[in-house]
Amino acid sequence: MSDDMAGMKAGLDGLVREQAERRALREQQGEEIKAKSQEYMTKQVQAAERYVQHVREMANRKTKSGWGVRDAGGPPSFEPEGFAGEPGAGAASPFAPTPGTGPGAPTSAEPRRGRRHRAADPDDDGDGFNNPW
Repeated sequence: MSDDMAGMKAGLDGLVREQAERRALREQQGEEIKAKSQEYMTKQVQAAERYVQHVREMANRKTKSGWGVRDAGGPPSFEPEGFAGEPGAGAASPFAPTPGTGPGAPTSAEPRRGRRHRAADPDDDGDGFNNPW
């Protein structure tokens, strides 16, 4: 009977030791994770501070150069130095709206014409690749 008790006590001691080792390992891993996350957050804060500083510098440059200042006539004009003397310089921008278009432009009283309806093509299988346009 004492052999059984000694075996049980040895088994129990082994389980207690294993449990303590696992607890220590878990705590160590928790500390490592905490340190890594602290380092990561520090880097994130530094990156955010650099971004804010960059945005502020850009805003300062914009206001110092006059780009941020608008007068009653609209946005400031810009003529790149390299294009000032070339043919077409000073011409209207290809992106500028043409007169009579855009929001607020008067609409025509004449209804818009749609595309003409074409008879169904017998070769068209409906996959959309036989578009006439």
